[in-house]
Amino acid sequence: MVFSSTVFLFAFFPLFLAAYFAMPWRPVRNVTLLAFSLVFYAWGEPVYVWLMVGSILVNWALALGIGKFAHGGG
Repeated sequence: MVFSSTVFLFAFFPLFLAAYFAMPWRPVRNVTLLAFSLVFYAWGEPVYVWLMVGSILVNWALALGIGKFAHGGG
């Protein structure tokens, strides 16, 4: 999917905006953003979505570790 395609402009993006702003609080909005981002990237090449999910999980775990270490937990 390309940002300038009609599918993105008239279907995907309005659906994303409606879902995002319908969410009541930030953590749910972040999950909505993550889910729509993965769908967007899967539209072009679904094989690499698993690589992206793995990268997200590794980076998240490392950030938690850094946060714990920076606050005197390790």
